[in-house]
Amino acid sequence: MDSVEVHIFSDASIVAYGAVAYFRYVNSRGEVGTSFVMSKSGISPLKKLSLPRLELMGVLIAARLWKYLSKVFCGLVDGVFLWTDSEICLCWIKGSAREWKQFVSNRVLEIQDCTSPDRWKFCPGLENPADKLTRGENSHTLLSDSVWWRGPVWLRE
Repeated sequence: MDSVEVHIFSDASIVAYGAVAYFRYVNSRGEVGTSFVMSKSGISPLKKLSLPRLELMGVLIAARLWKYLSKVFCGLVDGVFLWTDSEICLCWIKGSAREWKQFVSNRVLEIQDCTSPDRWKFCPGLENPADKLTRGENSHTLLSDSVWWRGPVWLRE
């Protein structure tokens, strides 16, 4: 492999939040491939949280996934890209954690500790494979879903 990148997507809904990670690799002939690495999800707490705060929980899972993967694949990954469809979360991550209330501040501090804010990018919701984690897709549907196993089409180009 000439280069290997990790791409991690996060998302949330009122019932669940989570993240999914992919490898994107390019060989010496310039051929691009992708593969599913792992996913992690959580169920939204009983205490109602706003959707932006739930999105932040998904972003936190993505940051923790990267922290884990960076240790497991130490020295093998050339770059990391972290994706969310929440512009509010991007604003929180790229700002100062001290600006926000405690719930947001604590999570932003951990996210910034695990990842560099400049690694976070916007991904439209319709192109975000983590959306499948939060919408209750059943396992039979996911088994035959190429976006779930290989990531969005543009990642494979």
